[in-house]
Amino acid sequence: MISTILIIAISLAVLALLVTAALSPIETLSWWAGWTETEIEQNDASCVADRPCAHPADCQPKSVYIVYLSGISSLSGRFLIPREKVFVKGLAQHFPDAAVIDDVFPYSPAGVALLASTRLLERVWRFVQRIKLEGRATVLSLLIHLRNVFQVLISADHRYGPIFNHGAARVIEEALARAGYRQGSGAPVVIIGYSGGGQIAVGAAGFLKLHLQAPIDVIAIGGVIASDPGLHFVRRLHFIYADHDNIQKVGAVMFPERWAAMAHSEWNTAKRQGRIIFHKISRMFHSGARGYFGLVKFDGVSNNQRTLKMVVDILSQTPAQPQANDAAPAINQAEPSTVPQP
Repeated sequence: MISTILIIAISLAVLALLVTAALSPIETLSWWAGWTETEIEQNDASCVADRPCAHPADCQPKSVYIVYLSGISSLSGRFLIPREKVFVKGLAQHFPDAAVIDDVFPYSPAGVALLASTRLLERVWRFVQRIKLEGRATVLSLLIHLRNVFQVLISADHRYGPIFNHGAARVIEEALARAGYRQGSGAPVVIIGYSGGGQIAVGAAGFLKLHLQAPIDVIAIGGVIASDPGLHFVRRLHFIYADHDNIQKVGAVMFPERWAAMAHSEWNTAKRQGRIIFHKISRMFHSGARGYFGLVKFDGVSNNQRTLKMVVDILSQTPAQPQANDAAPAINQAEPSTVPQP
């Protein structure tokens, strides 16, 4: 009986995976064609960045706007795993004058969460979420990862990528507008992308730069990133990687334009220009208790704290306003960072 149920569950999982893979580019194209309700609503607005902020207190200008994009385990921009919540809360505490935004779902060109009722497989995703919350991680839970991996590949694709990344940029713009961002203000935007979120951040950077007319910096934590045209518009890409993180190495192997032989690719051009800065962090894996956001303490310090300190150190050296020589004062922080520069 149990084996029969297991076989049925696995069969449904495989079917859902195949359907998701087939629908990945279709979702992007349907959004672009204006077939979704979300796109119709967006077209009704004259400019995303000119929308009023969600709360009056958010309308006060901030020194910098920090957008966090979760990894491929994300189901919705409204929900982060506890480890990520601790990290984001730490950012807000270190930079009280900054707006820290964490409600963006990056794995949809329309920002539609997997749990949204309009989705074809909404019930499947809710079931998978329930078993994850109950601590019963199974093969089914890998569906979330694989589904979002397909979206990362769409973002990196030269055919569908520009369409997907344009949508991702609009979703980020909407989140910035809710936080009080104003187009043309010149306030810098820093996008922190974990895992596949790093690719989405880079892909959206070009559209954000053109729409907001502001400097865009990206901090990739274990990022799986292609040689994306968005790199031309990124002021700095800070690439944080762990010595035991094999996942982030996938991008270096899977995307040929990152190979050293492709000297004139966007990735290698940015490296030569010094706009990609690597930061190595030791004794960490990609995810889990020993991952970048792990809360278990080793030698009195958790990996979450170590990653946070490294990001704080990077942000504290990031120019608070656009300067031709990049020598502007650093962002004010509540507490000094003790992380040495890699």
